[in-house]
Amino acid sequence: MNAHSDLNTDDVEPELHALMGVFSLYTYIDTNMRQQGVDCDGPGVERKVLVKLDRPKRIGTLARDISALPSTMTTVADQMEERGLIERVRDPKDRRAWLLCLTEKGHEQRREIVGLADTLLHETLGLSEDEVKAFAKVSLKIHMKIQELNNG
Repeated sequence: MNAHSDLNTDDVEPELHALMGVFSLYTYIDTNMRQQGVDCDGPGVERKVLVKLDRPKRIGTLARDISALPSTMTTVADQMEERGLIERVRDPKDRRAWLLCLTEKGHEQRREIVGLADTLLHETLGLSEDEVKAFAKVSLKIHMKIQELNNG
């Protein structure tokens, strides 16, 4: 008997199934990343920063991307800069503003995080490539909607 056989899925709303799946997936991957030492020598928010800093961004933009307060993002950026993961550079479009950029060390950690996330996602989901692509498409749509709600 498997773990799913004692669940009567007809009695549960599909929205609840979706939430249960999202929470379980996030918790499982987050726990495994920490257990495998992918914690950027700091809190989980730093892992989010590394993943979201795929290109130079202003602190405010990055704060919105990871749903953090700008003051929190400034503190995290200071800590990451001290450890050599990011650097601040002038925004060429607005010399008054600063952009956060990954250093080579930051790029290395980002590649490690993304690679491990890819492996864990495929191992955890047990989905075909087409199913992973469909899941990614729906996940991106959800992400974009949440960004819209956060910015609105």
